[in-house]
Amino acid sequence: MRLWSISLRNLRVRLVATVLTTASIVVATALYAAILVMAEQTEARYKGSIGGYQAVVGPKDASQLELVLNTIFNVGEAPGLFPLQVAIDLRAGKVSRRGQVRYAIPQARGDSVSRHGFPVVATLDEMFTAYEWHGAPLPFAAGGPFRFSWDELLQLGEELAAYENGRRAGEAQPPPRPLLRPAWRQAVVGSRVARTLELGLGSTITPVHGKMGEFGYHEHPEASCEVVGILAPTNSPLDTTIFLPLGTHLLIDGHEAGVFVVEIPPGKTPDDAKRLPVSAARIGLTAIVVDPKDHFGARILRTEFGARADAQVAWPQDVVPRFLRDIGNAADVLTVIAWLVLLVASVSITVAIYNTMNERRREIAIMRSLGARRLQILAIITGEAALLSLFGAVLGVLVCHLAALLLRATVEDMTGVHLDWLQFRPWEAWLVFGVTGVGALAGLAPAVKGSLTQVADNLAQDY
Repeated sequence: MRLWSISLRNLRVRLVATVLTTASIVVATALYAAILVMAEQTEARYKGSIGGYQAVVGPKDASQLELVLNTIFNVGEAPGLFPLQVAIDLRAGKVSRRGQVRYAIPQARGDSVSRHGFPVVATLDEMFTAYEWHGAPLPFAAGGPFRFSWDELLQLGEELAAYENGRRAGEAQPPPRPLLRPAWRQAVVGSRVARTLELGLGSTITPVHGKMGEFGYHEHPEASCEVVGILAPTNSPLDTTIFLPLGTHLLIDGHEAGVFVVEIPPGKTPDDAKRLPVSAARIGLTAIVVDPKDHFGARILRTEFGARADAQVAWPQDVVPRFLRDIGNAADVLTVIAWLVLLVASVSITVAIYNTMNERRREIAIMRSLGARRLQILAIITGEAALLSLFGAVLGVLVCHLAALLLRATVEDMTGVHLDWLQFRPWEAWLVFGVTGVGALAGLAPAVKGSLTQVADNLAQDY
């Protein structure tokens, strides 16, 4: 009989102890694998999500991390507003030669859709024509983009400014407020939005202000939009985003107070500012997605905007890695905990096998009398520990993938991280080998004790 088959028979004979010890290995391995999978998927999501964002412009008083997380990853509230004049200057090339940009796409956000809180981003159709996701325009699974151009935004801004100036001046008949055109009541939704809300082309979505269940929550039925496009999955925050024309956002009832950004002159109060004239260039934005022409354009823009009072430039390729290092520190702590659990499991292997040595002295003595050498006894007992660890490690990896399958929707809802439960990684094989090796080492102590069993003292049956 081969040595490994003897080890396997011994494990079957002590089935209860085998199951309990294997369970501890399964828990430790699954925990360790789950931590690595989450850390890996989180890093891939964050690093992959900045592929289309070379630079992001935002309000001056926000932190760069806050600006990047809100604009790219839909995390938190919009940090503030800054004027459209910044986008006008960028698009007109009013920066240094090395600070020229291919596009500067304005965005405004603040509303959401459904109890899931999918964010609404108001922007131009350039988000689907000029903007590039990993070197190509955003892919559509169905339909196509809405139509709302830069020129339409400027024209709408002039009309809104004329109406607002007439109202502020107290004119008896101010110019009429622009109406929300039916052509602007269209939306493009991300793949996860479409899947979760069961949306298709022609479905209707209604933006809401605030979050469901919180004070100030209300719907905007006047801004209900027809879904004209569904984006293909990107495994990024784009999957959870709803895009509307910027004109729709500016004309939604209740947004009047935030349409224009007015600077308060020295000696004036906020009430005084409400009577100051406005212009289209003062329309409020929450961010501008920028693609510099120069390879170092993002850093150049960030330096140049350092002296600008109304906006700043964040460089995602610098901000996100620093953010991931902080996340990595937390993941390292969890990894240490997982290794401690694995250490406890290996100790349990040692204890479980060591405690059986007294019971197995006669069995080992019989094997020795039949010609088994000490080294073979050592190999059999060490093999038991290795087999326990191997079974536990393999089951632990499988449990990790099963948990990813069952909990992927919950994890995606809570963190935005998509878990690919079918993806097996090379390090998982090394994890199985490593756990097996640790278990084999844990079995050395009882194996040495067993190999030193004296034949003459233990061969006779005790009565």
